[in-house]
Amino acid sequence: MGHWARAPHDPDQTLLFYPTVRQCLPPDHPALLVDEVLEEYDWSSWEQGYVLCMGQPPIHPRYIAGPMVYGMSLGIRTSRRLEDACRTRIDFMLLSRGHCPDHSTFAKFRTDHGEGIRELFRFVGMLSIRMGVACLNLVGLDGTRVRANSSRHATASAASLEERLAELDRQVVKLLARAEEEDRHEDTLFGKEATPHRLSKELSSLKRRQEKLAEALAKARAQEEKSKDGSGSKDKEVNKKKKAPKVPVADPEATVQPNKDGGFAPNYTPMGAVDGQGGFILDADVLPDSDEGQATVATMDRIEEAYGKRPKEVVADSKHGSGANLAALADREIEAYIPLEGRHDSPDNPAHREDPRQPVPEADWPRLPRSPVNKKLDRAAFVYDEAAGCYYCPMGCEMPFWRQTKKKEKNSTVSSRTYRCEQCGGCPLAGECVTAKDGRRTVSRDEHEHLREAMDARMRTPKGRATYKRRKWICETPFGVLKTVMQVHQFLLRGLEKVRTEWVWACVAYNVRKLVCAIAHMRGYRWAET
Repeated sequence: MGHWARAPHDPDQTLLFYPTVRQCLPPDHPALLVDEVLEEYDWSSWEQGYVLCMGQPPIHPRYIAGPMVYGMSLGIRTSRRLEDACRTRIDFMLLSRGHCPDHSTFAKFRTDHGEGIRELFRFVGMLSIRMGVACLNLVGLDGTRVRANSSRHATASAASLEERLAELDRQVVKLLARAEEEDRHEDTLFGKEATPHRLSKELSSLKRRQEKLAEALAKARAQEEKSKDGSGSKDKEVNKKKKAPKVPVADPEATVQPNKDGGFAPNYTPMGAVDGQGGFILDADVLPDSDEGQATVATMDRIEEAYGKRPKEVVADSKHGSGANLAALADREIEAYIPLEGRHDSPDNPAHREDPRQPVPEADWPRLPRSPVNKKLDRAAFVYDEAAGCYYCPMGCEMPFWRQTKKKEKNSTVSSRTYRCEQCGGCPLAGECVTAKDGRRTVSRDEHEHLREAMDARMRTPKGRATYKRRKWICETPFGVLKTVMQVHQFLLRGLEKVRTEWVWACVAYNVRKLVCAIAHMRGYRWAET
């Protein structure tokens, strides 16, 4: 053999004294720390779903969930790769205690324990708070897009789905007629009692396709109605030119959205509420559509229900800055840091003067905020006097209350007060200000405007700027790790409820990964410092 190091053992030699599986791993191995975390959890709620009085003894849920959580933290997500890891890798053998569940067991386990994985998610969050590596002082809200388990090319509009369903109906009618003819022929040969009454495989397949297409057609029609209502255009020619919305046929509950890598594809919109101290995900959900603002208040309430207290501060992007959200957060005494859309105010706005009854100097007129749409003076150029109950225009003219209106929003009706200037005639700024046909400028103020103004002022403070600057690190880091390291680019399951369960599994794996790193850092393990 020459001058080579001798092998420690022959793979075919029987060992009399051999190490345990735990001893085969270094003492600072992450799998040992994951095992410690799972040891602290009470698995009794998972155990209740098993029948223990008959059949073969089942594998304990801890020894299936452990390899799944650990595997997902390493980017091993599919059931077949998990099965292979439990057979060949010592770290997985430790967590599974030598059990080798097959891929179908892993796949079924993933969907059967939706409530259990949510309890484990809350436990890991509470454990991180008790250890002091997470808190509820500041929470960041954000959403992302993850591809659905459906091809970007397998989408169809309502008209196309109607054609497919009509063709399937014709095929089903033909198959039923042929089946009835064969039944009559078999009745004459074998008697009526000998003929089983069940659908053929071909007919069963067509029935399943019919159900799937009918579900997709209902979703497509609902999207068409929504697009008509939201367009606001009464021009039939304009509506005809708009492309009909398409839905994924394989997973109708997904939504076709633009992707960062180009083009459109079926996607889901997962949401995460992230702790601002340790970066742990404290709440996880998948939205039925892409409207993240509708989940703001519900997320805060779920956090309070899960952890016993509500966050003190929340930072989010402008999608969460609706008036209803600002009011709900204020009622819950949660200080928000959210930049608002359509606000064109600035710290050097000359409209902010000590006495709004005095006109803005003519030299400062070019610095008055303009609307980017019509280039006229923006509403930020008008100052509201709460004590007087009126607005003042840049020329110092009073704009008294004119009328009150109500407008419907998604889930509520908002009251709005309109103020109108009666001195626009002959005003030197009228050409840059007035848009109404009657030659008078109006400014509307709804019931949430004072909250928006308070938010604008808060975002201009040094603390507001510093807090919002942290949003990218707080909110984007978990999504970056989930997609890049843990390979959550596309969901494995279909349907909103199953996708929600899969997203919670991924967030549990992410939090366990973070918690293991925190424990390793506390114990001074070398790999935790890198």
